[in-house]
Amino acid sequence: MADDDSSEERSEDATPRRQEEARKRGQVARSRDLAMTLSLVAGSGSLLMFAPRMMDAVLHIMRENLVVSRAELFEPRTLPLHLADALWLAAHALFWPLAIMFLASIAGSVLLGGFMFSTEALLPKWERIDPMKGLGRMFSSRALLELAKALAKFFLVSFCCILILRHHRDELLGLGHESMPHVFVHMASLLLWAFFWMTASLLLVALIDAPAQWFTFMRELRMTRQEIKEEYKDSEGRPEVKARMRQMQRKMAEARMMAKLPQADVVITNPTHYAVAIRYKPEKDAAPILLAKGTDHMALQIRKLAKEHKIVMVEAPPLARSIYHTTDIDREIPAGLYMAVARILAWLHGLRLYQAGKGRHPGKTPVVDIPEDLRRDA
Repeated sequence: MADDDSSEERSEDATPRRQEEARKRGQVARSRDLAMTLSLVAGSGSLLMFAPRMMDAVLHIMRENLVVSRAELFEPRTLPLHLADALWLAAHALFWPLAIMFLASIAGSVLLGGFMFSTEALLPKWERIDPMKGLGRMFSSRALLELAKALAKFFLVSFCCILILRHHRDELLGLGHESMPHVFVHMASLLLWAFFWMTASLLLVALIDAPAQWFTFMRELRMTRQEIKEEYKDSEGRPEVKARMRQMQRKMAEARMMAKLPQADVVITNPTHYAVAIRYKPEKDAAPILLAKGTDHMALQIRKLAKEHKIVMVEAPPLARSIYHTTDIDREIPAGLYMAVARILAWLHGLRLYQAGKGRHPGKTPVVDIPEDLRRDA
């Protein structure tokens, strides 16, 4: 595949394999605005929820550490104990806000492209520090998009701030007439709510940026038709390789088949075009089993091996064709052929008795009838 394919030629959507390869390289769709905004909204929301608890912890720390008795001042363990107590209270008060922000930051990162860990993405890439490529990135379309998003966030936050100031104008002007402890609580509440609404306004940018990042990522992964054809060849196997594998599998199957042929009781032939080897052991076979079958050259090999192992060969063209076309290797013959095969096996049994000097010659090979639904003319 040439490296100079134009973007117009990349008109095909990326295949699952292409997406998986990109994922292994650490390339997935990500929206930094979505992750940042969710983290900020979760942080501001958790501050609103746990502000009283955090304020109580601060007051407790100040009260316990600013009021120290004279005896405690001369005790060496006082400072470590007070420090440990303050750290425990601070950790206890900040645990849930920090935990919520941590979970929100993870959710924002994996929400679009899913969870991904790639060691390849950790490797240094020298093109990232190439000054010429860096200069090109500064004036690319992606850089212009980032500038547009930054301006959009600035105007959104500014507009939200103006709305908050107008809405709480009377409260802000009235803070000067409130008592000192109450004014701090009121001011903290106004600041927390203002922070929450300003961060929430950024969700508008994040909700636009996330689909845009996904679309851009999928567009960059697009493939040409030639790339899809090459991938299909690699995944499914090239025709010549598949043909070679099929040939090897066929040879292995034929070798296994010929290895079982000496177990056969009889070989039924066409006489030249078809040959099937049948085994029937009443003590372990519920019905006659097809051990080997073949046409033309393979039929010749079956007949040669049958002669070497002194297996009786019987000419019954209709039966040979029917068994060949209806039965797989190592499978029982169809029930409709039981009677025909039974007549052949009975004739074979009589022949063996005659050869052992225990009876008369069974005569010519019996003529067998093949059901119409199992008959094959060629």
